[in-house]
Amino acid sequence: MRILVIATGGLARFVPALGAMASIRASHQGATVIVLTAPETSAFASTVPYFDDVWTDDTVAGWDVPHLLNLRRRLRGTPFDRVYDLDCDSHSSFLFRLMHGLLRQERAEIAWSGTIPGTQLAHTDPRRGAMHIADRWAAQLKVAGIPATLRPDLSWVARYVQSFTLPFRMTEPFVMVAATPGPGDKPWSPAHYGMLAAALGAEGQRPVLVDLTPRRDVAEAMADHNPATIDLSGKGSLNELILLAWAATAAVGPDNGIMHLAAVAGCRSVVLYDQASDPALVGQRGTTVTILRRPRLADIPAAEVIAAVKGQPAGSSRPRGFP
Repeated sequence: MRILVIATGGLARFVPALGAMASIRASHQGATVIVLTAPETSAFASTVPYFDDVWTDDTVAGWDVPHLLNLRRRLRGTPFDRVYDLDCDSHSSFLFRLMHGLLRQERAEIAWSGTIPGTQLAHTDPRRGAMHIADRWAAQLKVAGIPATLRPDLSWVARYVQSFTLPFRMTEPFVMVAATPGPGDKPWSPAHYGMLAAALGAEGQRPVLVDLTPRRDVAEAMADHNPATIDLSGKGSLNELILLAWAATAAVGPDNGIMHLAAVAGCRSVVLYDQASDPALVGQRGTTVTILRRPRLADIPAAEVIAAVKGQPAGSSRPRGFP
């Protein structure tokens, strides 16, 4: 039996879907499970213990005809017994057409778990659009015969990080800062991150910048305000960042993939939202997560972020300090 899992939405969607992926694996013991994912998550996906193979969908970012034809050949050349579509977006519809053309009369015979109309396992609940993404996956998998969805888990990561060289000791107090912008047009400015770095220093916490790509403007602003800042942006693997999250006092940043990673790792997470995304639908979950939301990220002051990291309301006269 061959199973295809579609998860091409990037890190911010891949990480929360780990629970759904674990549930799919548990329900198909002995099957060959293949995940189709984006280039940015393919290396991480290769370490996830729920898949037998990882295919990279390099057609997400544009219409590269050779890549498109290669993906089409690969998808059509492999007889999948079931497809679990964890994206359920316009690109999913494109992949469905790539695999099955425009046929309609035979859709009822296609075991596609998702939202493609007329397919055998379609999730058609009209309330789907108002559900948190994790609840959508749970409801979708229930239609496909998987009654319970596991919580996302990262405990397996420990065996993949044999050594991790850092320019500081992980035993000292530090806060991860993930500055990669979220879906909004106007990110938190370098000046805001500079003020955050200064405030963290005043609390005895070392700021550690951990973006997947270099963030020189943010790194320079943070270092100007706090010379103890460590810039790891563009360095290290996702598994190494998970190891950091296990050791960190907290993680701070807008709605991006690393903040989802930190939240699933159980790190105290302060996530900044603007009106471009709704935490009721896509927000990080967990008792260690605090979400701060304003119409614009610029309206969230560094002082409020620090108070949330410390677990106290802004302006409290009796700070509890860091754990």
